[in-house]
Amino acid sequence: MNITPWLIFAPITAVALVSDARVDAPNSASVPAAEAPITVPLMQPTVRPAPAVVEGTRERFEQARALIQGLTVNAAIARLAESFLGSPYLAGSLDGAGPEQLRLDLTRFDCMLFIEQLLALALSDSFDQFVEHTRNLRYRDGQVNYCTRQHYFHDWVRSAQSQNLLETTSGWPGEITRSLLLNFMSEQRQLYRPMQSQELFDCIRRRDENRQVVQHYVPLHAIESVLPRIQSGDLFAIATRIEGLDVSHTGVLVRDRSSVDAIHAAPGRGVMRSRSFGRYLRSIPDAIGAVIVRPVHPERMSQEQPGT
Repeated sequence: MNITPWLIFAPITAVALVSDARVDAPNSASVPAAEAPITVPLMQPTVRPAPAVVEGTRERFEQARALIQGLTVNAAIARLAESFLGSPYLAGSLDGAGPEQLRLDLTRFDCMLFIEQLLALALSDSFDQFVEHTRNLRYRDGQVNYCTRQHYFHDWVRSAQSQNLLETTSGWPGEITRSLLLNFMSEQRQLYRPMQSQELFDCIRRRDENRQVVQHYVPLHAIESVLPRIQSGDLFAIATRIEGLDVSHTGVLVRDRSSVDAIHAAPGRGVMRSRSFGRYLRSIPDAIGAVIVRPVHPERMSQEQPGT
């Protein structure tokens, strides 16, 4: 497959930048429960070492919590997204030298870590809770190693849904499904520095082998019909036509009167606001539509816990 020059690859999934208000994309939405869980070997010990906290992150956490006291999860995510406008972009922050670490950074983002950290922050009353939410969103069963990291947005969403953090059904007007083979990482090994290790490459290749998944998304022609039902704080991912990949960019949807905008971390731009989500989405060359998911409100989270 030929990769166009504007594709930049972030640690969790592929991210694509065109220019200015056009940007990148990953996968999502409701996923059939019949999909079998992915089993991969652990590449590192399963002990839980202390997280790697980037300087300034604890201070940003306290500032952010003060902004969202008393807000619903959706409203908190929207306010947080706006508060981080102008933050710099950083690609590949999870792929440093040495063993995989639980890295926490509220000072710089790529597109996927932006929505992940905002969701974890909106759900947390303390920094320790923020650490655990991030760990459980980013890694399968909370086990910190490269092979259990949720590299594909499809897997990240499934995991968040299994933890009752994202709604499992959407019913967006015009939503359709497609079956696709998720194997981009193993087919594009050269793009991922950690996979120069044969052990890590073999692990990801086993995970990618014959991975046929079902993606639910709203096609481009139906986007306008969905916008009236969007809530500020809903998360989006751009469904892509790139072979082997589910999505190529992610972000937060924010309603501004009658308009719905996208706030996202863009290569070369940092955290930015793209006015008119429909227009922005149609500007992405690889886009075929959008996956839109909604956080679960705390009341529903408590009501739906097993045994309640």
